[in-house]
Amino acid sequence: MSHDDFVLGYQSGHLGSSVSVFLVLRLFFAGRIRERRVAISLVYWALALPFLIGLTGIAFFRIPALWVILGTIITFAVFLLGFSHQLSGLVVSAALTNKQFYEFATSQHALWLSTDGESNLPKLPKVVPMQPPRRAQR
Repeated sequence: MSHDDFVLGYQSGHLGSSVSVFLVLRLFFAGRIRERRVAISLVYWALALPFLIGLTGIAFFRIPALWVILGTIITFAVFLLGFSHQLSGLVVSAALTNKQFYEFATSQHALWLSTDGESNLPKLPKVVPMQPPRRAQR
């Protein structure tokens, strides 16, 4: 799919996209991602992770261990959810604005595209309306 088709499909809403966060991270740490916005965002998220780990270590000295463990689980779950959501949106945004990044992301399978192929849907049988059940006479 060409970049112009990608932009048109995304704007019309007939195109779905999926981003492989693990593959984007692997490409980033290998130094292959040259898109500045994506790289800066990944650096910020990478710096936030040791900060959260440090806060967890400090919390073990100040708060009971059970609360720290529960708080850590919740905090890291929210962190990972926010990270994957923001990174996916950023990759799609960069692919929409930069043709070279789009070609790189699709060739490396970091960005997957799916079209709304309504013509591929199976044909449904004709629907016959059902009569409402009869009520018993009293």
